[in-house]
Amino acid sequence: MDDDQNIGARARLAARVGLVALCTISGTPLVAQTSGAATDSSPAQDAPEVTVIGKRLQNLRDVAGTVNVLGAKELTEIGAKDAEDIFKLAPGVQFNKGSADGAILTIRGIGTNTSSDNTSTGQLPTGIYIEDIPFTDPFQYISTPDLAAFDLDSVKVMRGPQGALYGSGSLGGAVNYTFKKPELDRVGGSILGTLDSANGGNTRASGYAALNLPIVRDVLAIRVDGQYQSDPAYIDNIGTGKTNVNGRTVKGGRALILFKPTDNLTIDGLYIYQESHQGDTSASISPDVYYYSSPRPSSYRSKFGLAKLEINYVLGPIKLTSLTAHQTKERNLDGDLTRLLVPDATIGIDVSSVVGFGVGPFPNVKEARNVEFRRSNGLSQEFRIASAEKGVFNWLVGAFGQNVNFHRIQDVTLTGANDPVFGDLFFDVHRDGKAEERALFGEVNLDFGNLELGAGGRWFNTSVDYRTTNAQAMISAAKSKNYHYSESGFTPKFQARYHLSREAIFYASASKGYRFGGISSTPGNPTYKSDNLWNYEAGVRLEPARNFTFDLAGFYIDWKNPQVTTADQNGFLIVSNVGSATSKGVEISSQWRPVAGLRLNGTFTYIDAKTGADLQSTRNFATDVAGGFTGNFIVPAGTRLPGTARIQANFEPQFEMAGPLDSRLTWSALVNYTGSRRAQIDNDLMLPAYTTVDLRVKAARDGWEIGVAASNIFNSKGISSAAYSYFTTGTGAAGYADYYLIRPRIISLSIRKDF
Repeated sequence: MDDDQNIGARARLAARVGLVALCTISGTPLVAQTSGAATDSSPAQDAPEVTVIGKRLQNLRDVAGTVNVLGAKELTEIGAKDAEDIFKLAPGVQFNKGSADGAILTIRGIGTNTSSDNTSTGQLPTGIYIEDIPFTDPFQYISTPDLAAFDLDSVKVMRGPQGALYGSGSLGGAVNYTFKKPELDRVGGSILGTLDSANGGNTRASGYAALNLPIVRDVLAIRVDGQYQSDPAYIDNIGTGKTNVNGRTVKGGRALILFKPTDNLTIDGLYIYQESHQGDTSASISPDVYYYSSPRPSSYRSKFGLAKLEINYVLGPIKLTSLTAHQTKERNLDGDLTRLLVPDATIGIDVSSVVGFGVGPFPNVKEARNVEFRRSNGLSQEFRIASAEKGVFNWLVGAFGQNVNFHRIQDVTLTGANDPVFGDLFFDVHRDGKAEERALFGEVNLDFGNLELGAGGRWFNTSVDYRTTNAQAMISAAKSKNYHYSESGFTPKFQARYHLSREAIFYASASKGYRFGGISSTPGNPTYKSDNLWNYEAGVRLEPARNFTFDLAGFYIDWKNPQVTTADQNGFLIVSNVGSATSKGVEISSQWRPVAGLRLNGTFTYIDAKTGADLQSTRNFATDVAGGFTGNFIVPAGTRLPGTARIQANFEPQFEMAGPLDSRLTWSALVNYTGSRRAQIDNDLMLPAYTTVDLRVKAARDGWEIGVAASNIFNSKGISSAAYSYFTTGTGAAGYADYYLIRPRIISLSIRKDF
């Protein structure tokens, strides 16, 4: 048996062990609970944690919905650096990998596109929030910020639509990043250094630091942190002859200020800045190799910033909140499109429906270059008035407004075309515009002790103003045109929770979500409507013993007019509303502490997400890959939605014990199983299931911590996502796919000092 077969056998064995363990302790998505180490005398579910969920303080186990709270301790324990690490802990949340700041998240199977390479316009279906500030692009896709995990306080994953309180974009759910807040009464901080080595790749070092400093004790404090993160590379580009080309460097910092002049008034300020650079793509040319082939690299530069001011004032029985924020995002690409365009260019490209004629052939073209510049800046303001103390009648009302300006430039050249009119310029377009949202929202809850009933809703108005300006090029005629689209609506939610006893809680909810409508960035610029869905959910939380918890939730989602990204007859991306879709599933999580020092976490999700009506695509990509174009391909009703596995599960054992020299040793593992997934909605490429195993040991004493870890220890070549080409239409050309593999085995050494 060769090495690959040995690795495969070990991976399959690990999968079986993990799944057996899951069955032993029950197991998926953490249902309104946190995980993290506790003392030996702690119950399985640590003392009820109160945190901000749904814009108000709530006991996690009382939330009428499914929520993961991944705390700072757990993120530190697994050595999380970024989103690819973080969302291993949240089965049912699918991390569809891309290049720097280009990943797409889906929750509960709600998504029709898994590749940012095939995303132009259209709001993504998962809401991304930073300290309650919406960071999901409302119309023109810019990026998906991947925050460095160092000094995060928590990552909250709220499953199911959050439209009533959080607004547009959170169809399947929402993710909210929060940072550690300044402490008013102590000087403290952390320093962390890591060394990471990739199997078959290179080795890179990273450094992080944080400092908490009271300025006026109990009144004013600041907290600052900085990161320099260098991820090891493992992809080779055989076209350029360069090895280890996909290394990513992340630099940034955060500054937080807390001012509490009185017991009733709190003012929080925040500024963050982060930038990433990646020298070449993270894609592979085939699903089982770590290399790519292009005559020139595809480099990415991405950056984002956020300034926030939050004021909270308690005035007798009410609490007033003002949340003001300004954000910027930018993502630039200097990329290679040789595989996409050169096969067509050498035989001629028929784009008669665009400019009235074909172009080429250009037999001397050997290279195609794509330069893109994407930028946005936005201002948001939210006001809330809520009951200050929890009682029988609890309420919240608010108003929200957001303006986001966006700009995108794209220039494509065919090197060596030497067209007598256009030279090498194939395509040149500028896209500018503004997206706005205005909303009024509210929620009321009646708490009768064992029974709590609640209802809420949001009235919204969204609008998009869009302008395209084309330069004269081979397939872009010189012109400028303005477009406008707007919609209004109401999105409600209802919930109920019942305490049968201290050990058993039942809940049910019905909630609605929505997205921006807009205009496709294709010739003719057709509009598409807002899509919306209803999520129906019921669950139970059990704590039959102090050392054991078990949570179970079931859901059914009815999705109307889903926005689907496909291609028109010329291969240009187009967004349209198509039919319907449904998603139904079960989410289970469990935690057991059988003996002192040992904690066993298990999670399991089953998701069945599929189309409810036939979808007509202009491309049959199964045929294209073999060469040729059939057109008018029907994606039948019942087709699985892309990017989400039917089954995901993990098993996370952890054992603490006394170590040498008065240290504490912590041994931990994470076994993750991800089932097979459909790559895109309009092709039949299936991504196979895979299992990963991570191991970690750390020794801690007097604020010092030394750790050694191995992630993906059996070097599983799991495919996170894949994207088919869209433009290739020539009869002599062949379509292709880019495959984004999970990281290979990474060996890490870390040293940390907390003070």
